[in-house]
Parts: sequence; structure tokens; C-alpha cells
Amino acid sequence: MKLPIFLDMDEVICDLLEKVFAVYNQQHNKNIKITDIKEWSLEPYIGREGVDLFKQPGFFADLKPVKNSIETINLLLKEDREIFIISSPVNEHCVFDKYQWVKKYIPFFPMGNLILVGNKSDLLKKIKSGILFDDCPKYLECFGGISVCMDMPYNQDAKCDFRVSGWDEFKNIVDKQAPIYIEGEGDACG
Repeated sequence: MKLPIFLDMDEVICDLLEKVFAVYNQQHNKNIKITDIKEWSLEPYIGREGVDLFKQPGFFADLKPVKNSIETINLLLKEDREIFIISSPVNEHCVFDKYQWVKKYIPFFPMGNLILVGNKSDLLKKIKSGILFDDCPKYLECFGGISVCMDMPYNQDAKCDFRVSGWDEFKNIVDKQAPIYIEGEGDACG
């Protein structure tokens, strides 16, 4: 049985905060950096006007991919792993943008495995096995399988099984937790 892999989008596959801070800092003559963010909520740092950037059509559509995310997803799919991207869009523009982002940057991804859900916590609570790669403390803590945290200044207190700083480390965890077996042989090949 394959162990399913669930991947978050923002700050795991694509770099939302880089764009948020670039736009916000330019518009408001500020110098907010990711290292300044010490809690999950952005509003205390960028105010309602910063959070309102998410309402702009197209805001999520052109985020830069996180280093090695696309290449690692491609490799995992070539290994015939069962992968789902699961994200919680904040509005109707975000739903369309996230769909477009995956089509543009990960055109080889099976679109039927893209899950855009309003209440991600409720869905993750129902999943009892697999590997979740996320940056949100709440999602990592409610997941019933193996939780892997993308290390960020704002999630240092997150309860998780593993903490990584990038995709290479994540791939190593996947290989150890869910080794690939060649059918008919007993040896792991990964």
C-alpha cells in the first residue's frame, strides 16, 4: 500500500510571503521580513491593508516556486507516489489563482489530486495515515499521519514529527518513512 503524501502550497511549494512583503513594503515604505514574523497571523505585522492584498485577482497566480519544490514533486510522481496538493484558498480569486499556478508551474501534476478546501483542518483530522508537508502549526498538529514542518520563524512551537528547512530534507524523510519497493523484490530502492 502506498503512503499518500499531502503537500501544502503557500510557503511549502510556492513563496507567498516573499511577494506579500515585497508588495506591502513598497506600498507602505516598510521593511518587513520573514524573520520578523513570530506567529501564524500576518495581520499584527502588516495590518488589514496587507492582508487585503490576498483579495486581489491574480495575487496568488504568479508566486515563485520554493527552491527544489517542482523538481522534487516531479521526482516523487516519477516514483509513482500518491501525491495530493491540499490548500485552503481565502477567497474565490485565490481558488482560481491556485489552480492556474499548478497548471503553469506543475503541468505534469494530476489535477484531480489538487484539493482546494475551505476548512483544511476538518479534512486533515479525518486523514489517519500518510505524510503531510505543511508550515501551519494547526494543520500539522491535527493531522493523523506523519507531519513534516517546513521550518519558519512563525512555527517554532509547532508540534510535528519532523522539521525540515527544504525539499531535499523532505525527500529524505519520505524515502525513509515510505520506501519504494520494486514489485516482486524485497529490497528497497530509494
